[in-house]
Amino acid sequence: MANKNEIRHETFPVTGMMCAVCAGTVSKAISGCPGVMTADVNFATNSATIDWNPDLTSPRVIAEAVKGAGYEMIVSESEEQAVKEKEEHEEAAYKEMKRKVILAWVITVPLSVLCMSHIHFAAEAWIYMSLTLVVMLYCGNGFYLRGLKALRAKSPNMDSLVAISTAVSFIFSVFNTIFPEVLTSRDISAELYYEGAAMIIAFVLTGKLLELRSRHSTRMAIKALMGMQPDEALLELPDGKTRTVPVSQISIDDTLIVRQGDRVPVDGYVTGGNASVDESMLTGESIGVEKETGDAVSAGTIVNAGSIRVKAVKVGSQTELSRIIRAVKEAQGSKAPVQKLVDKVAAVFVPSIMAIALVTLLIWTTLGKDYLPVGLVCAVSVLVIACPCALGLATPMAVMVGIGRGARSGILVKDATALELLAKVDTLLIDKTGTLTEGKPELREIIWDSSANDTALRRLILSSVYGAENESIHPLAGAIASGIRKQDIEPARPESYEYIPGFGIKCRSNGMNMEIGPASLSEKSEDMGFRNKIDDLLGQGAGVVVAVCNCKPVVAFAVEDEIRVDAVLAVKELMSAGINVELLTGDRQATARHIAGKAGITAVTAETLPSMKQQRVEELQKEGHVVAMAGDGINDSQALAAADVSVAMGGGSDIAIDVAKITLVGGRLASLPEAVRLAKSTLRIIRENLFWAFIYNIIGIPLAAGALYKTGFLLSPMFASAAMALSSLCVVANSLRLNRVKLR
Repeated sequence: MANKNEIRHETFPVTGMMCAVCAGTVSKAISGCPGVMTADVNFATNSATIDWNPDLTSPRVIAEAVKGAGYEMIVSESEEQAVKEKEEHEEAAYKEMKRKVILAWVITVPLSVLCMSHIHFAAEAWIYMSLTLVVMLYCGNGFYLRGLKALRAKSPNMDSLVAISTAVSFIFSVFNTIFPEVLTSRDISAELYYEGAAMIIAFVLTGKLLELRSRHSTRMAIKALMGMQPDEALLELPDGKTRTVPVSQISIDDTLIVRQGDRVPVDGYVTGGNASVDESMLTGESIGVEKETGDAVSAGTIVNAGSIRVKAVKVGSQTELSRIIRAVKEAQGSKAPVQKLVDKVAAVFVPSIMAIALVTLLIWTTLGKDYLPVGLVCAVSVLVIACPCALGLATPMAVMVGIGRGARSGILVKDATALELLAKVDTLLIDKTGTLTEGKPELREIIWDSSANDTALRRLILSSVYGAENESIHPLAGAIASGIRKQDIEPARPESYEYIPGFGIKCRSNGMNMEIGPASLSEKSEDMGFRNKIDDLLGQGAGVVVAVCNCKPVVAFAVEDEIRVDAVLAVKELMSAGINVELLTGDRQATARHIAGKAGITAVTAETLPSMKQQRVEELQKEGHVVAMAGDGINDSQALAAADVSVAMGGGSDIAIDVAKITLVGGRLASLPEAVRLAKSTLRIIRENLFWAFIYNIIGIPLAAGALYKTGFLLSPMFASAAMALSSLCVVANSLRLNRVKLR
């Protein structure tokens, strides 16, 4: 048996799905495979996200199960190949459907004109029958093949409704063509509904064609992101010459030349040259960023001016751009909590409609023999007008467009649940360092305790601190190490090292036992001047790190981190949106309140360990609040995991980004209120879609059943099919409005 770490997780393209019930059928087929842990099939994205045990099954086996259900799951050697195959398949399917739509209307329009004009000629009924058969067996063959398979699998879907309604209309018409006397002898008109069957197929196919075209535009976010990946790069060879190579052949540590107008092909750092780089794909800001030796660059960014040599650190699927593309794909395929209810409704929707159609026919026939044609028309209209598509598309289509819209603005949403919950958040807990502040602190001052008065000892201590802080990824550690390096001191390699979240570092270096941590360590000092100076610096908002050598405080480092330029505006906008903002930090009260005051935050919880941050999140949740946590470090990961919605800054630690459900890719705090606006807009669109989908069916089904027949109004099957096609298009069009939502 494979253990938990060996469970595979992957998203595969699925083709052939026509409605939400189809997605349920595919999900059932996948879940029935031994070794499949979970299967999340999304109709809007035509994808299946699967967790499976590789010891018990494989993608090929799962694909066979999907094929048996009447659909196709694309399994390829690489993600790029899968995307290419899916696009080719969708393009071919679109062209084939377009041909069928054109032929269906070429036949149906004259057929309808002839039927309604009451022009009679020899063998007219047989000609109508032949023309209708062409529409049914060629243009509409997919409805019958998929619909019958779904019926056999006891999962009737939209195809089943179309297949049954058109088949009933056609068979009834054929019967009246061959045996008209059976009804006429009973004084019942032997009506023909050939044009009705053809019209239903023509309208439904047209709706699906337009829906495919509209849904294509909802996937433009992924295409735009993938378009940022260059196909080729200029590789510098050991002899100094250059050669153009496919990006797939680049390896870590390769040196690449990136010229003006080129996209950076890898994540790496500049080893020579200088350039202005457009990083708007990450930050949303179109102003170029100057890059020189030592600066980091990201794949997909564009060199606006200049030329740089870049050493590859991350290539291919390891780059930040590839990670974003994968995350957006998975997020667009995820389901919002409200979708679970919709899935349950969709599962019983089609059987219920079939039952309603049968009851409609029975009720009309009990009214008298003259009402049999009316009952048949009403039953067919009920089957046709009921639309599980609009219901099934309502949530996933809005989620897909919303997440794509966010990705283009530097807001990476990892799943639909986070997007739905963010719209309901009423409390935001925000970390200080790297979130509210720039996360680029600088060493302002070094303060020595009177006990460390020897120059040689001081250099030894600084060397030990330098070496220890080099091992840490905390922003303050980098500032201290950088400041000591400027004093021409070499770092000492620690003999032992332990990082304690919420405290700092314990290590042994240069034969001394060292503790490097919060300002509270200075309380052990007997030098009041040393302690008072630290208190003054804390009162001014500086971050203070104290080093203890052999149980004695010896030196303090005052570090300042500037508040983000967009922090004040971001906090103001969040509060205007009805969200309570609270600073949650491990810093001392004085420092925390100083920074909070600058940002316009009044609620402060300071001097917290990582576990205490988590406790604060849970306290607020118990009070009934929907809590979001924004942070960027390892010490925030517990609180991020506990929060209803977790937000990480793009430049933060890997663990914070992994835990968080939303990442602000460009590290802009102003993106947070933008994300809230996006979430609220998406939730509003979801509610609108669901409202209209339900209202459409609630009003449409009784009308189709003949509720207004006594007033002279009877909805014909052809108009019912047009209404059904229009309902799906309305949901898609309404969802696409998210692309025009102003986030800034």
